[in-house]
Amino acid sequence: MSFQYPQFLWALSLIIIPILIHLFNLQRYKTLYFSDLTLLKSIQIESKKRSQIKNFLLLLCRVLLISFLVIAFCKPISNPLNSSPSVTTPRIGIYIDNSYSMSSTNDNQSLLETAKSDAIHLINSCSNETRFYVLTHDKSKNKAYSLDKEQAKSHVQNTTFTSANMGLKQLILNQKEQFKSEPIYSYWFTDLQKNQFNHGAKLKIPDSSQFLVSLYQSDNIYNISVDSIWFKEKDRKILVEDEVFIKIKNWNDTRSEFQLKLKINDSEIITQKLVSLEKFEEKTVSIKYILKKHGIKKGELYINDVSNNELKYDDKLLFTYSTDDQYKVKYLYLDSNFNEYALKSLFNTLNEVSFQSINISDGFNENDLDGNLIILDEIEIIPSSISQQIKGQHIVLIPPPHYKSLESTNLFLQSYGLSLNRKPFATYILSEKNLLSPFFKNVFKDLDQNIDLPKFKTTYEIKSANNVRSLMRYENDDDFLVEKIQNNKTLYLFNSSFQPENSNITSHAIFVPTFLKIKENTSINQDLYYLTNHIKPIKIRQDLKSTKIIISDQNNKFSIHPTTKLINGALTLYLNGVLEKEGLYYIKKEDSVIKTISLNSNRRESELQSYQFNDFTSLFDKYDQNSFFKLVRSNQMDDKREYFTMQSKKDYWIYFIVLALIFIILEIIIIKYYEKPV
Repeated sequence: MSFQYPQFLWALSLIIIPILIHLFNLQRYKTLYFSDLTLLKSIQIESKKRSQIKNFLLLLCRVLLISFLVIAFCKPISNPLNSSPSVTTPRIGIYIDNSYSMSSTNDNQSLLETAKSDAIHLINSCSNETRFYVLTHDKSKNKAYSLDKEQAKSHVQNTTFTSANMGLKQLILNQKEQFKSEPIYSYWFTDLQKNQFNHGAKLKIPDSSQFLVSLYQSDNIYNISVDSIWFKEKDRKILVEDEVFIKIKNWNDTRSEFQLKLKINDSEIITQKLVSLEKFEEKTVSIKYILKKHGIKKGELYINDVSNNELKYDDKLLFTYSTDDQYKVKYLYLDSNFNEYALKSLFNTLNEVSFQSINISDGFNENDLDGNLIILDEIEIIPSSISQQIKGQHIVLIPPPHYKSLESTNLFLQSYGLSLNRKPFATYILSEKNLLSPFFKNVFKDLDQNIDLPKFKTTYEIKSANNVRSLMRYENDDDFLVEKIQNNKTLYLFNSSFQPENSNITSHAIFVPTFLKIKENTSINQDLYYLTNHIKPIKIRQDLKSTKIIISDQNNKFSIHPTTKLINGALTLYLNGVLEKEGLYYIKKEDSVIKTISLNSNRRESELQSYQFNDFTSLFDKYDQNSFFKLVRSNQMDDKREYFTMQSKKDYWIYFIVLALIFIILEIIIIKYYEKPV
């Protein structure tokens, strides 16, 4: 038990008054004279005893009367909220589920607003001395320290929806930290979403803890969601038709029809498509459009004009990409550029490709080796400085024609677990099976019966200590082109020189699709968007070695300096846990925008499946932990708001008033009784 107004306890000192009266009885006795006192002896003794008993009882009644009145004015309350006998101040944990599933409605009010109203009702019913630990999914706003009533109410009132979501295990852990591992007494205001509260292990809950669950669930749950968006082709182009693919899902048991709208850069592209979904159907639809100019493209895809759609957070998906990022091909040779003309002619036909030839004997710098694809053309001696700097990039290696020149090449290949060995002179012809291989998928549709494929006089045997993928073979089934992926980068290794006296491949029709497929496989696969709490490290241009990078939102209301690190010469940004709200963000160096990224909410709450309380607690049966949880309110029950008051504090002042009245009555009875003649 504790007191709501303990400052009035000083009034207990007033009990000294009846004690003083008792000790210093000011009553004056009147002397009576009798001729013979022997007959009065027994009467005197009996009267003295009666007087002593009477005075003692009156003293006791008056002391208790004053004590009970003072205690009543201090407003005594029961204290089930104390989590430990050593704790003198009541403490309550309050968990507000502000995940997007709580945006469902009942009686035209979101579940979150109802929960907030009930939480404030609980706080108001508590004593002024109560301390509160308020916990939400928005970890940036949670406090590690306890709050008073006004602070707790303000925290609850300012709680808004967030895409963040903590699981049951993390929720218990956070409240354990708040209560310093003492027994927890906490109210949960939640809808018990299955994706959050599902668990399959025993939870570490302090003994004597109590979680009082106030359950909120919508009577009618409807949702249609935009799940994801992607392009099948890696390259984004202008003046040609592009096609974006969208996965959408109907979570309802009724058929739905709605408009799916696509906007790019506000008004550059505005188009829409009518979509119909059967009950519980998941469908992939596509929208085609043509861009007319380069630049950063900010896309917005959203559902419009749909009925039976309670949950709104997953109706929109933001994405962004750029058509300015050129694919850079760096062609490296040593004095003799045997294949430059063929490769340059090929790549210069592509608008999005920048081709640069570099004779390494004339010297080179870091920018010369910064490319999306590095072609090492028959270089007899590969400098170690080049080997180190191009390790983290896509590489095409065409070996030199002479076996004696392989030492440097094999030294370079050693880090990939590959080597080239000499083979006998012979005529090697590429196999027609290559044209139907997965490498040339959708390239060759109609094949001539008697097609002549390139021939080679000198080749090498490709040996591998690890698994490699064979992309092209000769008729004798030897490898001609292999692919080795290492650290997410690919080495394409040919086993023969392309010099005209050795092969006719550069003048053959298969040459162009071979390098176009290599270019396609190593193209920049732009991330159209990221999900909150799942942002992988972002690499930006290698020429940006400065760490003075700023991340800001679209309205410049938010800006940070992110954590950066140089990896293989490229500046890498770490943003996971830093950016938490959906929206468009700019990566800037000073005032120049380097890159844009879009952030969307995780779609895991799109499926609105919640536990009923009994189903939830049954998960704890096998661990004998279901006694920790108690249902105190549900929209499927009668209103139980008064339970908050009964649980948070139980007033006892009225009982002390009654006791005080009882002792007043007892005092009157004692006085009347002892006034009777003996």
